[in-house]
Amino acid sequence: MEFEFDNPDLEEVYYNPNASIGHGPLVDKGFRKLIGKIYAVKDEFDLRALKSLHYHKLEGNRNQQHALDITTQWRLIVKRVEVEGKTKLIAISVEDYH
Repeated sequence: MEFEFDNPDLEEVYYNPNASIGHGPLVDKGFRKLIGKIYAVKDEFDLRALKSLHYHKLEGNRNQQHALDITTQWRLIVKRVEVEGKTKLIAISVEDYH
C-alpha cells in the first residue's frame, strides 16, 4: 500500500530508533510496528483484515480521515487519498483516543 508522512516528526520516529513521539517507549514501538504493517499490506482490504488495528473512518468534520490503533489509548490519524486508482495513506498525527 502506498504510504507517506505528512508530519516530519513522525517520519523521524519511524526511521530513527532513538527518536520518540513523546508518549513512552510502548507507543513508539507500537507506532513503528504499525507503520511496518501498513507498508506490508497490499491494499485497504488487507489492512481491514488486521482487526487489532481497528482501521476506521472518522466522522463529522474529520470525515476525510481514518484512524488505526497503536495501543488502546493512542491511535495514528491518516488521510486517505486516491492516486491513479490506488489508495494512499498519509500519516498526520498520533492522538489520545480518550
